[in-house]
Amino acid sequence: MKKFAAKILKFSIPALLFILISFTYYHISKTKVEAKLTAFSAHAVLLMGDSQIQRLHGDSISQGAKNLASSGEHYYFTYQKLNALIQNKNHRIDTLILGVSIHNFAPVYNRLFNLNFAEGKKSLKRYLYFLPIFDDAGFITTFDKVLKPLISGIYAAPDFGGFYESTNSNPNEEIINKAFNMHFSIKQEEAKFSHSQRDYLYKIDRLCSENNIDLILVSTPYHFDYKEKIDRKYFDFFSKSLKKLKHRRHLNFIEDPIAPRFMSDANHLNKLGAQKYSRIIGKELKAEKRDILHR
Repeated sequence: MKKFAAKILKFSIPALLFILISFTYYHISKTKVEAKLTAFSAHAVLLMGDSQIQRLHGDSISQGAKNLASSGEHYYFTYQKLNALIQNKNHRIDTLILGVSIHNFAPVYNRLFNLNFAEGKKSLKRYLYFLPIFDDAGFITTFDKVLKPLISGIYAAPDFGGFYESTNSNPNEEIINKAFNMHFSIKQEEAKFSHSQRDYLYKIDRLCSENNIDLILVSTPYHFDYKEKIDRKYFDFFSKSLKKLKHRRHLNFIEDPIAPRFMSDANHLNKLGAQKYSRIIGKELKAEKRDILHR
């Protein structure tokens, strides 16, 4: 019996030490993340969303704007980031520029919010430090699948996002098809539309309204060939979803006949395209503010 107890103790002590070290590491890192979020909350204008918004120049839109958009970011994580930012009572956020487009409601966004898929596990790893895991376990529902990405997330650098620039241009058919298949292919009998995306878009809308933050939706251009491949039902879902928002302005450039030289791939602006549309968005917002002041 003593030998059996010694064996149990021998194997349990390293595991307990690992748990203790991980728990300590998590809390130290969490404190650093909160400090960084406090610094970001001093910016009046934030750019958030997925990689489309990541391409935009914050300063060209509004002086001192901060780009916190992140590649393949589900609105659940955007919501949690924004909620964490406004927890700072001294925050100065008054405008949120949020990327929203047709592909944001495509099947791939189901996978980014589901731990049954590799994409969902990667999301947990990337955004763990922004989640109130002891208060809101909405994303972490399948505990048998959560342990590995949870541990990986503790020791990984949290994804704050930020500006990204590409010098690619004139994407070919292969690049366009790759993006289309990634966004719109259906795997494991998942839903055709991402309803969870729409739900959290509405929550972002309400959060902005409750905190007197202007919500400005921005849809950057698509490559013509990519746009032509998309089922019109996705256009309808996109349009109907946005109509239900109560507090928003929408700058929609999806239908712009953009030249391929401004695109880095199917749905992302390159360096030249980003400069062009950042200036356009900046002018649009300044014009709207002037109109409001003169009313």
